[in-house]
Amino acid sequence: MTEHGTTAGWGGVKAGAKHAGRSERTLRSWFGKGLKHSRLPSGTVLVKFSDIDSFLEKFAVSESQTDKMIKDILEGL
Repeated sequence: MTEHGTTAGWGGVKAGAKHAGRSERTLRSWFGKGLKHSRLPSGTVLVKFSDIDSFLEKFAVSESQTDKMIKDILEGL
């Protein structure tokens, strides 16, 4: 068992939300934005923790991007 109380890196919505540090509602909204998940015949939704990590990595901002954004904003003032 993992720290999330699941096996093989999978968890339900509650465990996935805890892994991401976000609410269950937010995690469910990410499903509609491309976060891969599985729906079992019982209706239970499972998500791989590594898929959460990969999904979030798509939105990572490097320091140089942040610096450029700040510079652009300041130049616009």
